[in-house]
Amino acid sequence: MQLSMKNKLQLLCDILDEHQSHSSGSATEYAQLERIAKSILTNKELSNQEVQDVLSSIQQYGQTGAAVSDLTQHVHDHQDQFDHWISTVQQNL
Repeated sequence: MQLSMKNKLQLLCDILDEHQSHSSGSATEYAQLERIAKSILTNKELSNQEVQDVLSSIQQYGQTGAAVSDLTQHVHDHQDQFDHWISTVQQNL
């Protein structure tokens, strides 16, 4: 079953919210963030430049997070970006 655009965006928000509130994430979650953001960007499913920029940042966050050894530190390094990412994505739900 393929996820709708709304489902993809909501899933991104849910995972990012979990990372923000628990200050941690798993390698699987990072990989999922990267895949979802890449899927939306590749299929040009959203034309808004601001959300495309945020999705690119989320994709990079996921890609880097999947490869780092200190997952908690990676989340901590991005704490100041979560609110912006989540609010921007939610505006497109």
